[in-house]
Amino acid sequence: MPGKPILCLDFDGVVHRYSQGWKGVDVIYDDVVPGFFEWAAKARDHFELVIYSSRSKYSEGLAAMLEWLGTQLTSWKTSNIVSIELPPYLSDFTFAHEKPPAFLIIDDRAIQFRGDWSAWWLEPEKLRAFKAWTSGEQESCPTTQRESQS
Repeated sequence: MPGKPILCLDFDGVVHRYSQGWKGVDVIYDDVVPGFFEWAAKARDHFELVIYSSRSKYSEGLAAMLEWLGTQLTSWKTSNIVSIELPPYLSDFTFAHEKPPAFLIIDDRAIQFRGDWSAWWLEPEKLRAFKAWTSGEQESCPTTQRESQS
């Protein structure tokens, strides 16, 4: 029986709040993005949850992410009254050294390619103006923004 498909999760800006940008391969300073553990408790039933980052190619980066996630999970479990029957465990997550062959990727700095290089959201000026949600300046997703204007 084949395993669950891989859902690749970017670390900084997706799992880790990342409000101050890059501070070093083993420097992780913010808390988890709110709602992540509740979401993970549902997603783990459908996917293999694999965390990947630019930190992943360094052993100290992988160690820092693993330690940080364990601390965040413990803190979340002890400080939240949750209505989750089975909360997530650290073993529900895998940390990859390389970008895995994922079914799907969740990343705060990504644009979906839909087979058309002439798409308006792929114009270099639009790409250059991209803002991640952590900047506080992001508008709605380019594809949904244009579609909602139709």
